[in-house]
Amino acid sequence: MKDPAPPAEPRAVRTKEQGAAALMSLPELQAWSALIEKNTNGKAHGGLLEYDPVPRKLNGKNYWQFSFVENSAESALRWESFLVSSSDDEILVEDGANDEVISLARWRREKHPAKRTGFDNQPAN
Repeated sequence: MKDPAPPAEPRAVRTKEQGAAALMSLPELQAWSALIEKNTNGKAHGGLLEYDPVPRKLNGKNYWQFSFVENSAESALRWESFLVSSSDDEILVEDGANDEVISLARWRREKHPAKRTGFDNQPAN
């Protein structure tokens, strides 16, 4: 009797750390981090908090759950929450105002994150 064939090569999986790095490499998050540093004279920093260590399953895929926060000695203020796929390069954004999850492209198109100047989502004048 022959041994069964080896299983097919598993799909590449992005670790939680790789997902966080991909998220922090987004131009919006880099700009927000720089803005926070500048506006607080270095007293606060932009960063990620994992808000649930258990991956969220959505449409058959697992996602790491992170929030981008303005982090100071006194508090961490959430700017935005993201879902980062563990199986590919997809990043989704949680739209709390409409209680839905949207694509990165839609978030950029509708929410104008590049114009954001604070945790309360006020755009620049």
